[in-house]
Amino acid sequence: MKEFFRIATAISMLSLAACGPEVESGYQRPDAFKPMSAAPTPYIVGPGDDLSVVLPFNPELNYEGPVGPDNNFTMPVAGTIATAGKTSSQIEDAISQALTDRKIARKPPVSISIRRYAQVIYVGGEVKNPGALPLQNNMDPLQAVLAAGGMLDTARTGSVVIIRRGADGRPLLLTVDLDELIHTGHRSQAVALQSQDTIFVPKSTIAEVDLWVDQYINKTLPFQRGFSYTINNNTNPNTGANATTNTTTTP
Repeated sequence: MKEFFRIATAISMLSLAACGPEVESGYQRPDAFKPMSAAPTPYIVGPGDDLSVVLPFNPELNYEGPVGPDNNFTMPVAGTIATAGKTSSQIEDAISQALTDRKIARKPPVSISIRRYAQVIYVGGEVKNPGALPLQNNMDPLQAVLAAGGMLDTARTGSVVIIRRGADGRPLLLTVDLDELIHTGHRSQAVALQSQDTIFVPKSTIAEVDLWVDQYINKTLPFQRGFSYTINNNTNPNTGANATTNTTTTP
């Protein structure tokens, strides 16, 4: 009876695997994910980015340092510069204005370069090299998956999930179809990734079924790949005696 229950459970789980996972509607927020624009968008400086500030006519004020986790960049003489949501050119203007306000220099030209990009995304699931990756400008989910070594044969390419933290800290989820992006280039699937996004590539239905078979049948149920059985015939018509046939089968 116990073996029958195990078999029934395994079969029911195989049926459920064919349905595939679904993202709860409460967490689906497609409005929080913007498609890639036709024109490249400027890079937004973020926490951890290492900046090099050069003032060509005031070289004594040159400075290198990282943006803090609070999105502030602290520079000697100029003070603390807010960088949240700003591009490097906007930060250049803010530093020039700060030096002017402090009467250190009058509207000095400022040049900023990013020595090291610290913003990352996370790619997991059915990819060859899961883990953290540096976020490149205008990066989309397909590029992120390729940077992670590409998808495994067990990947479900039509249901890749992007997870992003909202302003309230709750996860916002969007499912994209990389098959459609590859074959049609549809902009709705080319979502512009942001720092700290997570891209998860789930298993295909076939891979899920294989996993269930391995876990709940091959490793759980008392089956053997080779088995024997005995057939007893009550009477042999030639001899009138009982006969026994032993048969061994190996798949």
